[in-house]
Amino acid sequence: MRTTTTAAITRASILLGLCAGIIIHTTDASNPTGNSLLPLRHRLPTAFCSPSNNTIRKPRRIDTTRTAKNDNSNDGNDGDDDGTSSSTGTWNPFALAVLKLGFTEPAWTSSYNYKSNPGIYKCANCNSPLFPSAAKYDSGSGWPSFWKTAASDRVALERSWDGRIEATCANCGGHLGHVFPDGPTRGSLMDQGGELDTVPETDPKIGYKDKSGDGDSKYSRMPRFCVNGIALRFEEEEQ
Repeated sequence: MRTTTTAAITRASILLGLCAGIIIHTTDASNPTGNSLLPLRHRLPTAFCSPSNNTIRKPRRIDTTRTAKNDNSNDGNDGDDDGTSSSTGTWNPFALAVLKLGFTEPAWTSSYNYKSNPGIYKCANCNSPLFPSAAKYDSGSGWPSFWKTAASDRVALERSWDGRIEATCANCGGHLGHVFPDGPTRGSLMDQGGELDTVPETDPKIGYKDKSGDGDSKYSRMPRFCVNGIALRFEEEEQ
């Protein structure tokens, strides 16, 4: 037993000596004598250190967009006159988990649950306008909820494996949430200045109907877009 332990210690000592010798005798082109240790920046991968100084490079921003189409951007990338701009993406790792992997944020954690300012809710990934603030309402679900989209073909819908209807950004494919048939009644929305008359044609017609089956009855319901707040970016309306 003692012999085995001694042999192991001997091998470890030899390996440590070899490693120390390699480090001590490593030379740099600017130090031909080879009798001093290289600066730390020369021994680290160039992906982490600048070759010209000792400053750490800023990590590259993750580009998460599939297309570059944007109407506006409050992320430092201004659009061109034709409504397009460069990629925006997001730095938030949890936002990426929601947008790209379909994760769900915990209920009641989004500040957008309590926001009532007029404006537009955009995709946090590509800045595509998704929902008008006029369509936002308190559903009591714990997630920001809307009963219509901002315009036709802004939100794509697909039946999930569990039977629910998934809502994604039609521009970049980012996961937003799900759509349910238990939105507000049409009667409760009739005092909103004609908002019911501007429901996009591509919005789902899945709201619960009244007993007569009349979808236009004031007792019929609109769809409920239940959206992860972290998948959105709010742009307040200019006064």
